[in-house]
Amino acid sequence: MAKVKIIAPNKSYTGVSASVAFSKGVGETEDEHLVEWFKEHGYDVVEEDTQVKIVEKSLDEMTVEELVAYAAEKGIDIGKSTSQSGIIEKINTAQQDPNAK
Repeated sequence: MAKVKIIAPNKSYTGVSASVAFSKGVGETEDEHLVEWFKEHGYDVVEEDTQVKIVEKSLDEMTVEELVAYAAEKGIDIGKSTSQSGIIEKINTAQQDPNAK
């Protein structure tokens, strides 16, 4: 079982309940039996999805910050480009001609 976030009814509770440490009303456990116990006793239970979703965006959908990070990751020099269109142009040029980096 993946980690499950347990939210105490008292949002400021810090301590240990049913062997789970809480800080400011939030604790975590992977124990299925404890999760059921907390549900039965009025705690909110948030099961977190542990699978990482990879979402591929086109360059046109990326923000300037994402484009800068993408270029850095690929080793592409964007020079003094600061606009979305300017950065996209540098990336496209570098991808078409690897020597243009």
